[in-house]
Amino acid sequence: MSATKDKWLKYWFLKKYKRLAPYVPKTKMMSKSALWKLVSNYRHVILKPVRGSRGRGIIQVSSLGGNTYALHFENVQIKIHGKEHTYKYIQRKIRNTRYMIQRRITRPTIGGCPFDMRVIIQRKEYSSKWKVTAKIAKVAGRGYIVSNNERSKGRLLPVKKAIQKSTIKHLSSQRLQWKMDRVSLRAARRLSVLFPRHRIYGLDVGFDLKGHPWIIEANLYPSMSHFLKVKDRTMYWRIRAYKKSVRT
Repeated sequence: MSATKDKWLKYWFLKKYKRLAPYVPKTKMMSKSALWKLVSNYRHVILKPVRGSRGRGIIQVSSLGGNTYALHFENVQIKIHGKEHTYKYIQRKIRNTRYMIQRRITRPTIGGCPFDMRVIIQRKEYSSKWKVTAKIAKVAGRGYIVSNNERSKGRLLPVKKAIQKSTIKHLSSQRLQWKMDRVSLRAARRLSVLFPRHRIYGLDVGFDLKGHPWIIEANLYPSMSHFLKVKDRTMYWRIRAYKKSVRT
């Protein structure tokens, strides 16, 4: 298996680093006992394929109390009574695909739709200095949990504007972005130990309702399409320039 696409490996490598551990949600490999332990601890969890991309195959499992569970995938929501029935339903959906279970971070919303950020961190060739070159807020489409723009028919907003329109608008946009950039740069430096030749990362970073940043996922081959869909192409061209550039 290619290590670059293994979400579990990247999660484990980030989580075991003391300076990043507080910013990485609790995650376990999928098993019946692990699922119910995390649901018991956090009430809401996200199931994701270890090698998935673009929001495919993601399932949210929530405890509603009274031995009833809600499953949310794509824009479909169903309720199932009993742990056994719920687990059997999940097994039928995921089949033999390797899955992991992650604590769901309660993200802020804009008009009832959750959002998180895609942050691009790069370094120039022959340089060890990492820089945040682009970031954008991805707002999930109505009825979806995933913020992937194409999968959920969501929208893209500048990060500052997204924060100011959201349920955390009372927090300082400047301070939130500073925290997000700091964590993103720390993650890039950590990942460079595992992938020493790599020069670009795309992190999905979500704030919780208190403004604490969480690394939801790390991508080694992030899509550039987000930055082509906005009117101002400055960030897109900066990413391209960094890809081609050497240390100056």
